[in-house]
Amino acid sequence: MTKAEERALLREYFASLDRLSAGFTRAIRDVARLMPMDAARIDVLPLDDDSSVLVFLKRFEQFEDALHRTLKVISKIMEHGKIERLTSVDVTRRAFHLGILASQDIWADAVRARNILAHEYPIDPDKRVNQLNTAWDTRSALETTWTAIQKFVEVEGLLS
Repeated sequence: MTKAEERALLREYFASLDRLSAGFTRAIRDVARLMPMDAARIDVLPLDDDSSVLVFLKRFEQFEDALHRTLKVISKIMEHGKIERLTSVDVTRRAFHLGILASQDIWADAVRARNILAHEYPIDPDKRVNQLNTAWDTRSALETTWTAIQKFVEVEGLLS
């Protein structure tokens, strides 16, 4: 991938992240009135509230994935590595060392939460409420990471 292609990809991801961030913020607002949640309550939510929960979980999943892809592109631009060969741990370490992530552990928790959401669609109310509460508890990591990415890209002039 050429330098121009890397920058074009970063611009594309930024446009996606702007939209995803707005949707995520709205989903947080819609779910906040339902929190805290427990297994007994999640199993009897009215359809509109159940839909709000599902939207929040899907937006969490999409936002984390787009943030991770963006961190990967930034890592490649800054360290001239092969983007295809970076593992999730590599991306996290690089982003931490570049000063984008304040904590590798907090970001790893968000990645784990996203992985659970992306690969498991439980019917059991205990599992469903666990997914919701995990995503809810780590939502600020996504918002903080997006803010840090924006600042880093601006300071480094990566879209100039």
